[in-house]
Amino acid sequence: MKDKENKSIENKEKTKSSFFRNFRRRWLTSKIDTLLLIAILVVVFILINLGVRLWNPTAIDCTTSQDYTLTDESKERVKNIDKEIKIYFVGFSVNDKVYTLSEQYHKANSKINLEIVDVNQNVEFAKKYDVTNESETIIVESGKAYRKLEAYDLYTYDSNYNTIDISEQKITSAILNVTSEKSSKIYFLEGYTDLSLKDGLKYLSEYLDNEVLEYEELNILTEKEVPDDCDTLVIMTPTKDFDEVTTNEIIKYITKGGNILWFNGVLTVSPNYKNVNRLLAQYGIKPFEKGLVYETNSNNIVLGYSSCFMPEIEDSEILKDVKNGMGTIFFNATKINVDEDKFDSLKVEKTDLITSSDTTYFAKDLTAEPDKSKDEKGGFILGAQFVKIIQDNTAEEGEEDNSVKSTLILFGNDYFISDFKVQYGQYQIPVIDLANNKDVALNSIAYLTNNDQDITIRKSYTDSQTTFTPTEKQLVVIRIVIFAVPVVIMLAGVIIWVIRKRRK
Repeated sequence: MKDKENKSIENKEKTKSSFFRNFRRRWLTSKIDTLLLIAILVVVFILINLGVRLWNPTAIDCTTSQDYTLTDESKERVKNIDKEIKIYFVGFSVNDKVYTLSEQYHKANSKINLEIVDVNQNVEFAKKYDVTNESETIIVESGKAYRKLEAYDLYTYDSNYNTIDISEQKITSAILNVTSEKSSKIYFLEGYTDLSLKDGLKYLSEYLDNEVLEYEELNILTEKEVPDDCDTLVIMTPTKDFDEVTTNEIIKYITKGGNILWFNGVLTVSPNYKNVNRLLAQYGIKPFEKGLVYETNSNNIVLGYSSCFMPEIEDSEILKDVKNGMGTIFFNATKINVDEDKFDSLKVEKTDLITSSDTTYFAKDLTAEPDKSKDEKGGFILGAQFVKIIQDNTAEEGEEDNSVKSTLILFGNDYFISDFKVQYGQYQIPVIDLANNKDVALNSIAYLTNNDQDITIRKSYTDSQTTFTPTEKQLVVIRIVIFAVPVVIMLAGVIIWVIRKRRK
């Protein structure tokens, strides 16, 4: 048995020796064969490069905010579009970051194609879109619809004037915009609140720019009505009562099946607004009380303030991704009071969206420290959906329900979507950028405007510093480059050294 093993080992050694000897004689002693070997290696190298180009793998993204990587959200939103889309790049090259990012749209949907245009050689194109080679412009086109994005549209700045890349948001929004059959319209009621798109909600307006909708402020006293194209009316905390004209027009809007998104913060003045309460009563909601909700469980408190906490997200279509994500952070919230006994007569169905834990309390005295022995104990309703049936046309099974309904989504907080800044580490960050705060607002709008595909978690751009945080897939590539390639080179060096030594 041992003799057989020894012979086997000897045969293997002879085979190895024979391989090195043949390799040396046939490839390294002849100049022609050596040149041929080099040519073969060059061809192999070229074939590998061609193969990689055909494979077109996604580059490793080393930015914290994944600026070079298209999010799953964008891929989902564009993958089923059945229209031809062309993205033209003027003043950009294939090596620019925005082009590298945009190539992934084509991977997600083959109907999305990219083209770099030299307008000096395409005069008609330059005239049609009013562009020059000196400018950096992206044009997203589908059919007759197109949207232009200038270089400055692709960036914004945080409170410390750090550049934030919003290329993906802008391009995805443009793709959806030019392929959308209908653009939703929302109006912000003005004249009765301290928060407006120009003052206090500027960050929200920037996020709305990236959605497939139009928005503007509405003064009903001037317009005399809620416009027919209003898909959602947004109401911020009233600081004075609505007048009769505004109240009657909003009630008329409700009776037509109009939808409302209402953010009501802590009241610092009298809550006895007759007309405001008259509107809330349409959905079985009692008047807001003067006071705020505070948390006593340190696990839920954020930034060290008892009035700044993470509430509980309930199961709902609107906030399902928020519940599975980072949740939301409320700052100076108030509770929503309902009169459930009136729901049947009003034909209203309530669904809780956000509630506070049973370790919260409601403090009515805003000038004193919270007192657990006196304050009302939670949990409280902080966000809810109210669906009011205006005209019941209940369909038979399998048929479309044509009932006329008005939906109100009400939150007992307005600070959480505002520009109000808090100290977060070394930065001052708008509250709307904390956790998934902006998604609570944008998903509510998407739901009320029947854009269910926009109910999601949107990519955050609050941090675009370049750091190395590889994924598992990236780690595999990194390990190959760091370990496998050097090992192969060392082995090649050893083989050549052995061959040269034997030649001597």
